[in-house]
Amino acid sequence: MIADGGSVSRREIVKVTGLARSTIDGHLNVLLDHGLIEDGGLGGGNLRGRPAQVFTVSAGKGVVLVADVSIESTRLAVTTLDKVVVDRRDIEMRVDVGPITLLGAICDAFAEMLQAHSLGPDDALAISVGLPGPVDSHLGFAVRPPLMPGWDGFSVCKFMAERFLCDVIVDNDVNLMALGEARAQGGAHLPLLMINISTGVGAGFVSESGLLLHGADGAAADIGHIQMRDMGDVLCNCGNRGCLEAIASVGAMADRVSQRIGNPVTPTELIDRLVLGDATTVSVVRETAATLGRAIADLVNFCNPARIVIGGDVTECTEDVLSQIRSVVYQQAQPLATRNLSVTHSALGREAGLVGGMISAIEQVLSPRGIQYLTRPAGSSILPLGLQLGA
Repeated sequence: MIADGGSVSRREIVKVTGLARSTIDGHLNVLLDHGLIEDGGLGGGNLRGRPAQVFTVSAGKGVVLVADVSIESTRLAVTTLDKVVVDRRDIEMRVDVGPITLLGAICDAFAEMLQAHSLGPDDALAISVGLPGPVDSHLGFAVRPPLMPGWDGFSVCKFMAERFLCDVIVDNDVNLMALGEARAQGGAHLPLLMINISTGVGAGFVSESGLLLHGADGAAADIGHIQMRDMGDVLCNCGNRGCLEAIASVGAMADRVSQRIGNPVTPTELIDRLVLGDATTVSVVRETAATLGRAIADLVNFCNPARIVIGGDVTECTEDVLSQIRSVVYQQAQPLATRNLSVTHSALGREAGLVGGMISAIEQVLSPRGIQYLTRPAGSSILPLGLQLGA
């Protein structure tokens, strides 16, 4: 409540949680003693009566480190617990160089960013890493990611925890985008389904309670390998045929444009042609969006989101993708599931993954597990999450 609300009074916490004032006082004292929250003066304007003491998250306690890994580059951020960005950096390194090389470069960059602001490894309270592939978020590693050779089963969580001795959480990149988009709405328009069209096609789902849906093993909302029956001849990187990713990714669209015009077209060139309104490219993109719409309509019938957010470069440069998806979804999904449904562009754009990673890391710090780790007595046997997993 304090992290999300900015400044919250003891009375507001008692009212919302229903806990006894003495219980609340005990928790607040622990947080105050360890510098996680601080006295924010008088406020509490959300309740009637005289102003009350309010509490805010401490900006000086430490920082969280965020890595948003994509196929071709990685975006980094260092932020405080009150969501202020301290530093930003990009690493131009492909993910297929392997986990040791890329994660080593990420750790070195984080160390340099901390040092530039007179901070050290001990100031890192948690690290969030988003990966562009299937992730077992419970154990902290990618599982058979088709575009990430060498990453299968490699413990990203343990690698980072050994360097910084803090909790490390690893998740799918689109899950973190979904979390960022959901928090940007301030809790409105939930449940939220995020669809990202890029090198692959991914999705993330945030429930009406504001929690990411991971499933038993972290595979929830992995729509890229849903098989489209009318496209059964298209070979996917995973080895199966007819996968949505093999049809609707930017690379797949570029390949179809190449076939129609008789010249090779790269994903970057596809975007350029789309911006210029090339007829062949627009036609391919509209056909692809219709196929995506059919898959999304089935998801709408299944999980009934209040909002669908469509992200990716191809959606940012044209309205064709969004309008075609919206049209097919409203036609094919059940009326009860679409009567209050909105289908929109991403509010955060390319920042969604970093914002979601920041929120994920902060929530880890302020979780029962995170607070237990930060308030552990000297000589405690409690280990950082990545080392505790021992994967």
